[in-house]
Amino acid sequence: MMIRSVLALSFLAVSAFAGPWLGLTYKKSLYDNHLALLVSGVHPESGCLAAGIVSGDLVIGFGGKELVNVAQIQEVLKNASVGTNVDIEIFRDGKRIPLTVALTERPDDISSLTGSAIGSKMASFGKNFYKNGEKRQDAPKATLLDFWATWCGPCRQTLPVLEQMYNKYASQGLEVIGISSEQKNTLLSFYKKQHASPYPLYRDADQGLWRRYGIHAVPTLMLLDANGYIKRVWSGAPSFEMLEKLVLEVMEK
Repeated sequence: MMIRSVLALSFLAVSAFAGPWLGLTYKKSLYDNHLALLVSGVHPESGCLAAGIVSGDLVIGFGGKELVNVAQIQEVLKNASVGTNVDIEIFRDGKRIPLTVALTERPDDISSLTGSAIGSKMASFGKNFYKNGEKRQDAPKATLLDFWATWCGPCRQTLPVLEQMYNKYASQGLEVIGISSEQKNTLLSFYKKQHASPYPLYRDADQGLWRRYGIHAVPTLMLLDANGYIKRVWSGAPSFEMLEKLVLEVMEK
């Protein structure tokens, strides 16, 4: 007898960097009193899609064994490589169906699967740093991105907080980058007359980054890990204490 107990949405990837993955989003469930994963999304470039797994399927077995916990899957992925075949058993329309899935490489952008920027790798910046571009770090332990605008009140409240964070932790591996799409003369005037942020400032002239990551409100902040993967996204002016806690969690890993 199958019992479904839906919990938080998650996705299956090998780790915080590129490597083999299943490319599934799921909600935890139960099947015959053991863990099952109710598939809610399948990445179009994943081996799971090629094997025939679709949204609504229930993953009940992995590697020839009934599914006990998600760590069981992650351990196999950790030791696998792109092209490795794994056995997955699903439950669909009252039938147990065994499948063989060839693992594919996790793409940098998985927002089409998760509906969020979290988990994707940040795109490379161009040459549009209009201030402090020479302060970019080669290998930061964590990066804070601030999507902001000069006319935005909460953005202006956030700037001193980011400056404080940068001054305190830049020497320990924190990078901060301010990103705006406004005209260069507007940005330079704001920098000169109102707030000279000490960290690199980037002009996203064609709003390519804003569109790619679905930025609809300012300020929106993104926190990246050492590999450039987006760990957190939030809107609104943060307190220094909240920001410091999140940054240290990433930097200390």
